[in-house]
Amino acid sequence: MILFKKDCVLAKSPKILNIFFLLLFWSLPSLALAGFPKEIHNQNEYHFSVLPGLESKVEFWKKVYSEYTTNHAILHDIRNLDLIYEVIYLPKGLSHRARERRIENVKSKYNKILRGLARKKDKSNLKDLEKRVYKLVKTGFNRAARNIRAQIGQKDRFKDGIERSGLYMDRIKFIFKNHGLPMELSVLPHVESSFQVNAYSSAGAAGIWQFTRGTGRLFMKVGYDVDERRDPILSTTAAAKLLKKNFRELKSWPLAITAYNHGLRGMMRGKKRFGPQLVDIINGYRSRTFGFASQNFYAEFLAALHVVKNKEKYFPNLNIASPKRIQSVRFDKFIDIVTVMDQFGMSRDEVALHNPSLRRPVISGQKRIPRGFVFQAPSDWFRNLEAKYKTIPASYKHERQIRSKWHTVQRGDTLSAIALRFRTSVTKLKRMNNIRSRNRIYVGQVLRLPQNRRGSSIVLADYKSRTRYLGKVETIEYRVRRNDNLSKIAGRFNTNPLDLAALNRISDPDMLYPGQNLNIPKDGIVPKAIKKARISPSVRTPEKKKENFTLKVDRSRELKKAVNVLAARPEKKSRVDGVQVAGVVQGLNTINKNRPAFLPVSFSTQKNKSRGLGVITVDFDETLSHYADWAKLSIRELRKINNLRRNAYITVHDKIKVPFRKVTPDKFEEQRQEYHKGIQEDFFNSYRITKLLVRKVKKGETLWEICNEIYFIPFWLMSSYNPDKDINSLAVGEPILVPLITSVKTKDT
Repeated sequence: MILFKKDCVLAKSPKILNIFFLLLFWSLPSLALAGFPKEIHNQNEYHFSVLPGLESKVEFWKKVYSEYTTNHAILHDIRNLDLIYEVIYLPKGLSHRARERRIENVKSKYNKILRGLARKKDKSNLKDLEKRVYKLVKTGFNRAARNIRAQIGQKDRFKDGIERSGLYMDRIKFIFKNHGLPMELSVLPHVESSFQVNAYSSAGAAGIWQFTRGTGRLFMKVGYDVDERRDPILSTTAAAKLLKKNFRELKSWPLAITAYNHGLRGMMRGKKRFGPQLVDIINGYRSRTFGFASQNFYAEFLAALHVVKNKEKYFPNLNIASPKRIQSVRFDKFIDIVTVMDQFGMSRDEVALHNPSLRRPVISGQKRIPRGFVFQAPSDWFRNLEAKYKTIPASYKHERQIRSKWHTVQRGDTLSAIALRFRTSVTKLKRMNNIRSRNRIYVGQVLRLPQNRRGSSIVLADYKSRTRYLGKVETIEYRVRRNDNLSKIAGRFNTNPLDLAALNRISDPDMLYPGQNLNIPKDGIVPKAIKKARISPSVRTPEKKKENFTLKVDRSRELKKAVNVLAARPEKKSRVDGVQVAGVVQGLNTINKNRPAFLPVSFSTQKNKSRGLGVITVDFDETLSHYADWAKLSIRELRKINNLRRNAYITVHDKIKVPFRKVTPDKFEEQRQEYHKGIQEDFFNSYRITKLLVRKVKKGETLWEICNEIYFIPFWLMSSYNPDKDINSLAVGEPILVPLITSVKTKDT
């Protein structure tokens, strides 16, 4: 391209020409970045300001973070945060239930006043409190009565978070700078977790950035041995990637930050319907998932940003922690934690403290530290950590992970019988499964078994293809393998272990031996005539072996009985709740740690079994992505086999076909069990069940609202307490049993 002609004025004037090139040089950076958001390229140019319409929300959260402590509950309107009815003082030393009762009593008082104002036509003779409420609300009293909410103050937690943030803030800002992100975003962990590394929400979000398992798996390893969401630095890198992705899609930081809480797809739908302004989306977008938390997330961020920038004003004499200095080494083999403790001279607690992404199965020794893990230790503890690692003898480094082994308790099982069957001791079983002498095992409980450290694999099934008829039953012949038991075999062939015992005339199920031939019903069905020949539980488990560990109650039957009793006597609910349900509540915090997480793989036909095509019943928190990972397949292949479109989604109780060409059903279910056990163990490490409540489903209520907006409990927990119900299709007026939970560490619900 010719910029200047020979007779151009600029060409004839050197002074003007120099000025032109100087202006052109200055404008090149802006021309090069044209079409790109300036926030991504220069973090110092962007200033997060309060959007018109969010002023009251931001001021409210400033008070929450800087004025009121966890000993205060702010009673306010859920829509208009300017409308504060009362600040309730909760003295230290109050139990969780006492705090809850005090808040509920005050809420009931204002609810009664508001409903009374809605009925009164003459407002001239109001009492003092009624007059104050009338002036606050002015109109819409019935709606206001439904919108009362209590918010616990956070001043003391926020202060602690500022002091803790010193451990990681330097590295967080360094990571954000490398990703071209505004430094202001580094305050988000104050909103999410107050910089508590072990923070865990009832919805399953973990770490200082509060990643859920589903979102975390997009950027990090989230497994049974390692959960990188717990690592402040690894999770910061993941948060930077997620925030950057949100911004690229939404072209707005208010929307991108809100999407961090609500999800990118949800915010894209909101933007498409109501435009790019966050306030318009908050005022217009109605979705069951776009609730109070999502609507207020950006306002909370702005309030936290203001308090952090003015921290000396709000929190004088802060003691901010010094940055954490570490050195690291990548393990190229699987290593037992005991080996690391001996070779590095570290205690078990020290390994856990400096490597927060290692989960309890690794810390306790049930699993090895995996190959590829980046091990961390304080910089001043070792001259050279990598050189220290190389001194570990090769015999202490392993090629395989320890396999997880599980046993699902069947009717008639005892700990002593299970210990005998799997060549272990009752003491080991109790220790590995947190079972105390006063607790009983129960049907459906999943027990962890001692590991075979050689990591031997289990084949799909060892059976002969020929079939024969035994009486009126068409059977196949199966050869028992090492470590087999009737329960495992029955689960593999979708039948009942007691039916197998009757069909094969087995009087002692614990005496199976490798090489033994069993007859298996081809369709999993055994006629009633043969079922009558079942051995009795008393024959299987002699009285001398029962001790204190025998199952004596069917939990699902007992829970159903409790629901029926309470539903029939609503006027005496509190009294009955304390008497009838107390026996059911006792031990349930242990019971639900081991709830059976899923139905086993089944094979619809013998032909499908022979070519390894199994059927999965979808359980809570499972996705096609999980099945693809566990079966070592692509999601595309799973969609094709199941005739699912790209945008189709699966729901609980759906049937999904899974090919078992690359892994066996045993290996698949081992990983599946680890996934669910990880969710449940994390939950019960942080929460306990304090009370069971029976309530009837109201018109218009959904399961999502009950679990996420009313009681804040996970779906799988609700399901485990209502085993006889399809909780995805609850009828109006149907009684359900709701477990109320309390945080183990903070005593807050």
